[in-house]
Amino acid sequence: MIKYEIPEILKGHEGLIKKTYRYSNEISLKREETKPWESKLGGCPYLKSIKDYPIDEVGRPMLFLAQINLTDLEKLDELPEKGLLQFYIANEDMFGLESPVLVKYVEDYEEHEELLIKSNPYENEEYKANLPFSHSGKMYFITREMPMSSSLDIFREIFGNELSEAEYERLSDDCYSSDSRIGGYPYFVQNDYIGFGEDDFLLLQLDIDDECGIMFGDAGNCVFSIPKDALKNRDFSKVVYDWQCC
Repeated sequence: MIKYEIPEILKGHEGLIKKTYRYSNEISLKREETKPWESKLGGCPYLKSIKDYPIDEVGRPMLFLAQINLTDLEKLDELPEKGLLQFYIANEDMFGLESPVLVKYVEDYEEHEELLIKSNPYENEEYKANLPFSHSGKMYFITREMPMSSSLDIFREIFGNELSEAEYERLSDDCYSSDSRIGGYPYFVQNDYIGFGEDDFLLLQLDIDDECGIMFGDAGNCVFSIPKDALKNRDFSKVVYDWQCC
């Protein structure tokens, strides 16, 4: 596990900083083939029938962004212990920014490839052109202990009046929370329009990645968050989605 070491300049505020700690599962990607039920970026989701593939409001197949096999994750007690989370956005060149998204929870799945669809039934050139990445890939995870992201409005509320200017600048630099992850805290390239707070959970962040060519707009990323009470009730209709770029 990756631990956060509090710098000497911030030792006087150790207790305050530690109160904000969360665990995240940091994502790395490899351009590898995946089985239908594995954690992945793009490609083909777990599907028993083409009828299970989601269609958007105007009748187009949605873009499949990612699938998370929950048994791969550690120290994220808010999530179900097993099952698959699938992330879909509208199939258009704005990556579904102003359209409904779908986070689908598949509680039970079979590990029998012969019974499952093995390739995305809608992945043609037009579909690929609207994806925010150039290659699909397999996800790997490492657990990280992280303090609150300095890109959040609540970060300024908690630390703004407690730290000196030099201390605040150092903590802000340390709490630059880019990279792809599940759990922990998000990074907002411009502003925290979502208003991510203590009662929210980061379901997925996809950030710039060279291996699979992830890029939202101009050096941007995407964030899927959900209120913790909705997550507890497995109500994924409450998911909030945003992507921002420079």
